[in-house]
Amino acid sequence: ACGNMSWTQVYITGLAKSLEPSDEEIEKFLDHRYGLASDQSVLWAGSGTTLVKRDDNGLCRGFAFLAFYSVGGASIVIDRINAAHEGNTLEGDLHAELSKPKARKERPEKKEKHISDLRLRRQRGAPTRKHPVITSSDKKRTNLGNKTK
Repeated sequence: ACGNMSWTQVYITGLAKSLEPSDEEIEKFLDHRYGLASDQSVLWAGSGTTLVKRDDNGLCRGFAFLAFYSVGGASIVIDRINAAHEGNTLEGDLHAELSKPKARKERPEKKEKHISDLRLRRQRGAPTRKHPVITSSDKKRTNLGNKTK
């Protein structure tokens, strides 16, 4: 919640798509079931750091993010969640994976791709002059672009 990107987020899917339980209850359930707080080695970021995704009506969208201080700890919990739910469909099939950090990796690549797309599009288009010759209101050609005297 602090925008601190040194956290490792675990993306959990398979939660019930409903208003209940609340964010706190979902967090408590995950904590008790997978030993987040009790097992120091997983370096859980603590209560209040779990992000449950909801729509505009407050309905859980079926996924949440758990925050950890280390990739290693996050991996332990991912293994626990995925192992616990093999063949156990009682509480919905939870699945966990490392969340890819958006801020660092994806955005710059997207920007670069976007820019090169624009460049390619420009090259395909008709050649444009940097300073188009515009006929001014008195019908004399000027090189002032859109500006007329």
